[in-house]
Amino acid sequence: MVSGCAAGPSQPVSTPTFSDPKVEVTNSETSFVEPEQTSSWLTSRKPYLFVESTTVVTKKPKPKPVVVAPAPVVAPVVVKPKKPKKVSQKHPKPFNVTGATTSWSVGSTYDGIFADPEIVFHKGMWYAYATNTSHLKVPTLTSTDLVNWYPIKDGNGNRYDVLSSVPGWVQGSDGGAGLWAPSVAKMGGSWTLAYSAQQSIMGGERHNCIGLARSSRPGGPFTPTGDPLECAPTSQLGAIDPELYVDSKGKNWMMWKFSGVVNQRPAGIFIRQLNKRGTTWKYNSEAKEILTLQDSWEGNTIENPALVEFRGVTYLFYSANAFITDNYATGYAICKSVTGPCKRVSGNPFMSTSIVGYGGPGGASPFIYNNSLHLIYHAWEPGQTGGLRRMRIAGLWQGKDKLLRLVHNG
Repeated sequence: MVSGCAAGPSQPVSTPTFSDPKVEVTNSETSFVEPEQTSSWLTSRKPYLFVESTTVVTKKPKPKPVVVAPAPVVAPVVVKPKKPKKVSQKHPKPFNVTGATTSWSVGSTYDGIFADPEIVFHKGMWYAYATNTSHLKVPTLTSTDLVNWYPIKDGNGNRYDVLSSVPGWVQGSDGGAGLWAPSVAKMGGSWTLAYSAQQSIMGGERHNCIGLARSSRPGGPFTPTGDPLECAPTSQLGAIDPELYVDSKGKNWMMWKFSGVVNQRPAGIFIRQLNKRGTTWKYNSEAKEILTLQDSWEGNTIENPALVEFRGVTYLFYSANAFITDNYATGYAICKSVTGPCKRVSGNPFMSTSIVGYGGPGGASPFIYNNSLHLIYHAWEPGQTGGLRRMRIAGLWQGKDKLLRLVHNG
């Protein structure tokens, strides 16, 4: 049927004729398709047929595969770490330690016995510590200019020992308790003091152990931590000459001298990592020997180790031979890291009696001041070998070959 035809113009309208509709059969349903028109009058007004169940079947075109070009291969960019720039080196200023007296007198500059000196700097003040003397367990001097040194005093201006007491394992009748070669360093926010002292008698020799003490200040008072940290039980003389060290990464270490075993093995320098607070060994850490008695000038022993990292080079200083003689001297090695390997330089000893002009230079500790490297050390006064060992400060120069030159002997 035709539906929706509007009235045409007011004139006779001829009835349009249609051809037979075309029929398609799809799935048993009948669909009608628009017939062919024969009337020109309806050209612009096509009639529409109502059909039942009209179904339009549309074939979707198959999607064409998308070809994705592979991503270009980009070579990884390798960024080489920049080498830290070396701090410019300055010519070391000479420091000639002077004093008004060789007696330990509070308020007067001191120029007396001061063996195995150790030095630290804190808040504008230099502190130097030494092997026991003047009945002090840890004799300590202070200075603001590295030339004039005064015995440390308490808050009331009186004579003062920075080590308040010694633990029960320490033997010795002297008021100084026979403590040797102390070392001080800031570790874990406070200050750690290491010292060696007699624990017992072994094979007729004084057997030594190393103990620790702690304080909130470099000037003490230091309180002992308790049991000894290192005793070297296989050695008659035990362990002496501790040296505390904090490396450039903030790790805490302690070196010491293993005194050797008679007719079995020579003396050597050992190192081991401490915990973050500097109160005991780091858990699971191990001791490592980084230097062993070797050269003829070293005599029967090496001792007094001390490390410093200066302008990208790690130097290990040590003393050798018999300390009571003019043969005592100082040598050094260059280390790949604080745990070695360490290689002695040719031309050792670095400082000897003939080189510095003072007897038996040893017990040296390096320090950096104003971008220059220095050594604080002891030596016998000329003509007083075995008597007066004074503190001196040497100035060093690092060459392009990394080797050191003695500029000032102090």
